[in-house]
Amino acid sequence: MGKKGKGKGNKLAKMSEEERARYLQMRADMEEETRRRKMQLISMYMKNKLKREDAFGRLNMAKINQEWRSILRQVKIQELRREIVDVESFFQEALKRKDQVIHRLIAHIESTEDMYANLQQSHMENITRIVDTHRGRIEFFRVIYEDDKQAVLSQWEQDSAGFKDMHAQKQQHLECVFYQLEENTDGGIRDNHERFLDHCEDLKSG
Repeated sequence: MGKKGKGKGNKLAKMSEEERARYLQMRADMEEETRRRKMQLISMYMKNKLKREDAFGRLNMAKINQEWRSILRQVKIQELRREIVDVESFFQEALKRKDQVIHRLIAHIESTEDMYANLQQSHMENITRIVDTHRGRIEFFRVIYEDDKQAVLSQWEQDSAGFKDMHAQKQQHLECVFYQLEENTDGGIRDNHERFLDHCEDLKSG
């Protein structure tokens, strides 16, 4: 380092002012070009690094998004499973309540059917008892009617026989009266005829 710097110093000391200025300008240009290239390299490196970082970032973001979506799917699946369990529990409870209601209704229907059967049997027994009572009453009134009918028929037969006897007697009496009237009428006619004939004879003889 010291030798190199010393050599440059000796070289510059040997140059004229114009050569020294050109040399310094050339070195400055070279250094500037070196810096420019270095900056380009740094810029390219940074750009490439940024590209790689961006690619890695996109890849990592894609992985993160994929993992996040997977986590969200797992969370959603867990939520759906819990909802399914809750819905199943709700429907099981509702089904249990409905089964209880159905069993109560069936028991109520069976109890109502038994009550209806008992009421129907009691009603039929009451109807049978009423029918038997009315049949007894009808039979009682029928016997009374038959007795009254027989009494009326017997009385009518007696009255009819009496009327027949009375009619025969009246008929016989009337026949006797008619016969007597006919006899009396015939005798009167004969007497009148004889008197008429006698009168005629008297007139002829006179």
